[in-house]
Amino acid sequence: MQASRIPLLHAFATVVAVCVSLASARAGDFDKYCDTDGVNVVLYLDVTTPYDEIDRAALVDGVEKIFGALGDGDRFSIRTIEDAFPNSHRLVDACMPFCKSEGFFDDLFSDCTEGVVIEDRRRLQRDIVAQVSRVAAGSRELENSEIVRTLAMSGGEEFRPGQRNVFFIFSDMIENSQYLPGRAFLSRTNRDLVSSLAKDRLVPDFHEATVVVFGVGRKGNPDARDPLEQKKIAKIVDFWDAFFSLAGASMTWQPNLGSLAQLDH
Repeated sequence: MQASRIPLLHAFATVVAVCVSLASARAGDFDKYCDTDGVNVVLYLDVTTPYDEIDRAALVDGVEKIFGALGDGDRFSIRTIEDAFPNSHRLVDACMPFCKSEGFFDDLFSDCTEGVVIEDRRRLQRDIVAQVSRVAAGSRELENSEIVRTLAMSGGEEFRPGQRNVFFIFSDMIENSQYLPGRAFLSRTNRDLVSSLAKDRLVPDFHEATVVVFGVGRKGNPDARDPLEQKKIAKIVDFWDAFFSLAGASMTWQPNLGSLAQLDH
């Protein structure tokens, strides 16, 4: 069952203005809807580069499609990629509301009704819009972008063994951190880099997960978001292909999210 799509850039400025007054979707509010047979969906948002209109449109469209593809009981988590891995935080952690059948008589007296589910879905949708809008409006240029250690250190919290795991990452995927500065990231061989990460235990266990990266291909300079040179794109893609392969995941790359066959139920 698909939820309704979040309107693309609907009243974007208004949402940003009022989002601070909306309560976040806490895990406890939606825990009762979690289904161990559901898909575990995680979206990482890189907030280390200011979003322009192209970024905002790609992000909002992507979130619409992800939310619209969620099935009954699927978990949806959104967390940030920041300038340092301890700064990463969850924006949303919730499961898609639905009424789980408990049997003929139990269903008759259950307090889970279609009306309750519709309202909770709308509440979750409003919170996602508010959180994503706040991030998009507040993105700024940060000195570092720590993608590797954010995934390595938080991946264990987000990955759900025994379930289908689908990770979306909205980022230019250009690592530039204290651990791995951008110059070294782009100049060292990918084989050397991945070997170092494995030695330092910075490869998460994403066994049989699917990773979808979008938003790649533009320079991180806020004053010149021109397309990256193809040689650099190939370098970035090859590195992350090797990284996620070592993590046990399969991955796809796309500038914008197309159809989400990854969430077919």
